[in-house]
Amino acid sequence: MRTDSTRISEEARSAAKKYIEAEYGKEYYENRYYKTKADSQDAHEAIRPTYIELIPDAIKSSLTNDQYKLYKLIYNRFIASQMSAAIYDTLSVKINADKYNFRANGQTIKFKGFMTLYVETEDNEKKEEFANLPNLEAGQELIKEKIDAKQSFTEPPPRYTEASLVKALEEKGIGRPSTYSPTITTILARRYIEKIQKQLHPTDLGRIVNKLLIENFKDIINVEFTAQMEEEFDKIAEGKEQWKKVISEFYGPFEKVVEKVDRELEHVKLEYEVSDVPCEKCGRMMVIKYGRYGKFLACPGYPECQNAKPYIEVVDVPCPKCGGKVQIRKTKKKRNYYICENNPNNGCDYISWTKPKREDKK
Repeated sequence: MRTDSTRISEEARSAAKKYIEAEYGKEYYENRYYKTKADSQDAHEAIRPTYIELIPDAIKSSLTNDQYKLYKLIYNRFIASQMSAAIYDTLSVKINADKYNFRANGQTIKFKGFMTLYVETEDNEKKEEFANLPNLEAGQELIKEKIDAKQSFTEPPPRYTEASLVKALEEKGIGRPSTYSPTITTILARRYIEKIQKQLHPTDLGRIVNKLLIENFKDIINVEFTAQMEEEFDKIAEGKEQWKKVISEFYGPFEKVVEKVDRELEHVKLEYEVSDVPCEKCGRMMVIKYGRYGKFLACPGYPECQNAKPYIEVVDVPCPKCGGKVQIRKTKKKRNYYICENNPNNGCDYISWTKPKREDKK
């Protein structure tokens, strides 16, 4: 569903109330309404289960593992959004010891509320910051058992994941829910970033492109400009601004900057990764380049030698059937599959959707 609305129908609200009171008790239900953002796509309801009675665990056998996880996430978040708030008992203690001052924070949960069903990662992290402290009174003398000294250093912020990047885009007013996924897909496909253990890392190409853009288009490559343009587009859609006026105000100065950069920008030379495949025509070791369809091998002697051929990745596990190299291929929909180099011409029929393991070989 293409929506970032938080509005739900009265029918869904009534069904949630009935389920929560029956499953957890009346004290766990709270009739909640959430304020919708001014620029949200509110033509549809919030993403929610169609039928409350379809409990995730009850229909798990009819779903794939991914479908089950996604449905359970949607279901639990929706039900939790209509449940009572959690209640904590919080204790903050200041301890004076001679000329030293110590502080301890403690927290115990008094009423779980919505946390009975759903807990955000952030809530868990905050919970870990607090210890379980005994009941203390002002002026009470304490006995030291031990003091653990810990030195902390300033660390750089963690790299974005797809989820945290979407959250940052949303907070800064850049794009819309329908554009977040295509944005990430595009910068991955163009090799500006790569995904390593769920984290997004800039590539050498991405750093070069970023440096060139920031140096030459300071007025455009910034968060404020992007968010401002989103607001202008919203005004055009609402009939409050004329699109020709908005475009002309932007394009006039922009065209002059592009012409200036085109004249002054030095040619950027990328260092290509050298492969272990020799060129059949001139003997040079071929390099790995990237085109619109992905990697390919090209002779570094271009334009004298124009030899090029497909780059085929192989896994570090031999074919379970014949011991040959297992190649990684892609379907038209970019899904990976694994096939033996000897299939089909040399008598091996090994092909699989999953990467072979060393123990597969009999």
